[in-house]
Amino acid sequence: MPIILYRIDERLIHGQVVVGWGNSLRLDRIVLANDKVASNPWERELYLACVPPEIKATIHSVDEVVNLILQDGFKSQDTVRQVHRPERSRRTEFVKEKTILLVNSPFDILRMVEMGVQIDWVNVGGLHSKRGRKKILPYLYLSTEEISAFKRLFLLGIRCECRDIPLAEKKDLSVLLEKLRL
Repeated sequence: MPIILYRIDERLIHGQVVVGWGNSLRLDRIVLANDKVASNPWERELYLACVPPEIKATIHSVDEVVNLILQDGFKSQDTVRQVHRPERSRRTEFVKEKTILLVNSPFDILRMVEMGVQIDWVNVGGLHSKRGRKKILPYLYLSTEEISAFKRLFLLGIRCECRDIPLAEKKDLSVLLEKLRL
């Protein structure tokens, strides 16, 4: 399963992810990696109910996801998709399954990387206003600890791109933090 997007968004599965990113990327699967949600049957059911039937969804703890990735348990799978292109007639073709992996904090991405998962870049979505967080962008507020986690990711060579929706302008988080002297 090619993970085409690693996204940090504290709301996890919601409209921007399912409709915005799902349609834009033509997702086949959403993988939610969160220890709390994975261990709570009620929350699992609630999040899975937010996903339309044409998109597969699974919820795992962060450690389970790391193990699956490292053991290639998310192997690229062929999936059948009906394709319509104006220049061609409607036809069925096999394509590689496209997957988004969601976590709700930079700490989970950092943990995954430190456990051996290879990640080149991360999409940073909504981390909203809370006590102790500083405003970076209208949809991005970070605590001192979160800033430290992102700086650790930068040192590991991971680019962090801020973009709440697919059509928004990409902003490099390392540049934003440098400009704000954080």
